[in-house]
Amino acid sequence: MSNNILFSIFPLLTLLFYLAPIVFIIWFLLKFLKIQKEKNEILRSISTKLDKLRN
Repeated sequence: MSNNILFSIFPLLTLLFYLAPIVFIIWFLLKFLKIQKEKNEILRSISTKLDKLRN
């Protein structure tokens, strides 16, 4: 009985092992893009402040 349960769960586990890296890579890329966007906004605000000081 327990062997049947194990064999029925095994394909789901292999699917999770294949999907986990893909999900992690997508999450990492989205997080990286968000951080880069925040950095660009900060740099843009610094640039506008420096432009105002020069004028």
